[in-house]
Amino acid sequence: MPPTWLNVIVPLLSAVVGAVVGGLVVHRFAVTRDARNEQRARRIEHLISAYQRLIAAANQPEGLSADHQRGLESAVSDIMLLGQKAEVDAAREFLVAFARDGNADLDELLAELRSSLRDELNLDKTPMPKPYNLRMR
Repeated sequence: MPPTWLNVIVPLLSAVVGAVVGGLVVHRFAVTRDARNEQRARRIEHLISAYQRLIAAANQPEGLSADHQRGLESAVSDIMLLGQKAEVDAAREFLVAFARDGNADLDELLAELRSSLRDELNLDKTPMPKPYNLRMR
């Protein structure tokens, strides 16, 4: 039986449709992965910055300067916005204690944030050392 145009067109169309659909699926997965990676990178960047501001404000012998106060406020805000549940809970505990007593211990919040960041960065689970910061007098 001689080949007809249908015998040639159907396999060709099938291959083209399969390639287009496959390409669209792969593209969609790549876009989703890239968006997730970008979101993760931004979260990590902001939480590292928050961690550094908290460390700067922690254990100040002469109290908090205006810069440290602003850094502490923005660090807690970043954690409330971008933190995981355990980090947000620790930040809330800090806020409640700070509002009640006029000062509060940052150790639990710093430890929680440090642990979460180390997990995100695939680092080992090294516990937070004591002392955890250096103050020059």
